[in-house]
This record gives sequence, C-alpha cells and structure tokens, in this order.
Amino acid sequence: MPLVAAAFPERTTFLDTRLRWTDVRTRAPHSGSLPTRLLALARRVVGVARACLVQDYDIVVTRCIGPLNSAGRPLPVHWGLSLLGLAFRTLVLFAARGARVRLVVLDVTDHLTIHPRDRAFVWRCDLFFKRELAANRWNSLETVLPRGACAGHARQDPACLALRAKLRPFALGIETAAAPPPLPASARSHDLFYVGSAQGIVFREALAGILPRLAARGWRIHAPAQRLDREAFAEAIARSRFCLSPGGVGWDCYRHYEVAAFGSVPIFDTRPLVGIEPFLHGREGFYLDPQADLEHTLDTLLRTEDAQVDRMTAAARRLVERVYTFDALARYVIAETLALGPAARAAPSPAAQRPDEILVPAEADHRRSFLG
Repeated sequence: MPLVAAAFPERTTFLDTRLRWTDVRTRAPHSGSLPTRLLALARRVVGVARACLVQDYDIVVTRCIGPLNSAGRPLPVHWGLSLLGLAFRTLVLFAARGARVRLVVLDVTDHLTIHPRDRAFVWRCDLFFKRELAANRWNSLETVLPRGACAGHARQDPACLALRAKLRPFALGIETAAAPPPLPASARSHDLFYVGSAQGIVFREALAGILPRLAARGWRIHAPAQRLDREAFAEAIARSRFCLSPGGVGWDCYRHYEVAAFGSVPIFDTRPLVGIEPFLHGREGFYLDPQADLEHTLDTLLRTEDAQVDRMTAAARRLVERVYTFDALARYVIAETLALGPAARAAPSPAAQRPDEILVPAEADHRRSFLG
C-alpha cells in the first residue's frame, strides 16, 4: 500500500508503477472498454515519466525489487518478470538522480538477507529500511557486498561501513483502527489463543502436541482448527489473556501487532532481528527460549496474575499505536530521512533552489513529493 502517501496526503505524489488494471490503493477495477482502459494506462505511464523528469520532489520512497518468484512458470515469463524488475529499477534511479533528491528503499520481504536484485538500490540509496533486519546487520548485507568480500573484510572497509550505516529496521505494521478498550483479564474467557498452520515450521509443529496437554491441566485453551474470519479473530484475541504469535517464513508478522491492538498479551518465539522499538519481555509481551521446555514455560507464563496481564495489555497497545501503525511507520521513515541533514548529499546552490525543494522539518508547510 502507498505507506507514505497515506500519512502525508497533502505533500505526496503517489505514482502507481505497477500499472495494473486495478487501482493499487482501492483495488477497484478500472471500468470501460479495452481501448478506454489502454488509454488510461498510457496516461498513467506518461504521468509517471513526466513526474520523474520534472523532479518536483525532495525524497523518493520506493519498495525494493526483491525475489523474482517465478518458480514453476515458463521461461519466457521468467525473462519478462526479470525485464520488468530491471525497468522498475531504472525508473527509480532516474527519478532519484542528482545531488538534491534522496532515495529511500523499503524492503518488506521475508528474508534476512537483502536480495541481490536490490544491490544497486542498497549502494545508491540514502537509507534502506529492512523488515527482517538481522541482529548482526552484516548478515543482511552478505549478498550485496562487493565481489569477493566477506563480512570479516567488510567490517574494515569504509565503503562497506557506509553501506551498513544506511540500514534501518522496519516492520509490517497494521492500519490505524479504533479498537474498543480491552476487557479486564479476569473477565476473559480464554487463557491462551492460537490459530495457524504449521507449514513445516518447527515451533508451530510443536504446538500441536503441547496445547492439548495444557488444556488437560485445566487451562482454557482456544485453538480452532479452521481459519477464522476477521471479526471472529479479533473477538478471540480480545477474550484471551494471552495469544501465541509465532513467526512464519519471516519473524515479523501482522499478528504481533493485531494481538496487541485487539487487547491481549502476545507470546513470541525467539526473535533474531533488530526492531524499531521491540516489545520488551515482561512489559509488552513474552519471548520463548528455544532451548527451554516449551510446555513448562507456557504453563508458567499462564500463571501470570491478572493485574500484570492488564498492565501488559495496556503497554502493548500503546507501543503499537506509537510505533507500528502505518501512519507511525511512515512518519518514522521520513523522520529518519530528514535526520540525515543536508550534508549527506551535496545540495545545489541557494540560488538554484526553489522553496518547495528544500528539506525542512516535517511540520513545516512545504510541498514534498514521494514516489510510491
């Protein structure tokens, strides 16, 4: 979704570079005959080209390219997708050309490492926001270091150190929603809620045997076998003292923030990542030690007093509202970019600047545009 455009609608130019038949923001299909839709598509292409040529913006915010994901498709489709990625990269680098315009890249893929297809973005951008940013940031950079360089060499190379300095943690986040006040812990009908499929993930596979044994001990376990709709999912969270929120292919997950927003205490598996402002163990959630007895640990956590559960529920909700809504994430991206200051890239002479091209604090009423 157009993250920055949602937070700064009056100062953002959103360019739909996916060029699909549907509106990427509303997902509403464009109506009309085929010639009409082709004409509308051509106008969008011309609009994108004109905006990039004029450069009436100070910051370009773009998604990364990421994996190709062409497994199982014919070779011509693979080549076509590769060319589309190349065209997109060329467009973004052209839009961010010159000394004045900053380039910010958002990587929300499930991988700890930055994909090699984004090597040009990492080296050319001002900041690279990585969702699954490894606790040791050199691990995330392994695939985009200079040819022949290893992490041991990179730690002493000025160019590689500058590359590492561009990395910032990021997260999926959730939409801002006016959730009702949480129920008191004593009034909730479930002690622990979990719904999800194992999908070959060891931690999730272990839960299949542990949850029935916890229920046999007398704990109120709510673990439906079928997928829940949005309303039932939110209600189950609100009526549970704790909710298990294990990671999937990547550790970061919408569920983490939904659990906190809907009024429960999240329980995570081990966290190997750098976070913007992580949930703190015992204050906004609990983390499970992968080397400990999972069943015994959960049994111990479920004995937490209701007063502490209420305090943790409130703290987790405040954290999500402050850091992990789409609006908060967008403001974080721009604040980090502005914090670089004018010295990060050479600026044109004052005589060559227009007022709407000067990087100013976010609250100032100057126009800035961003590429989505």
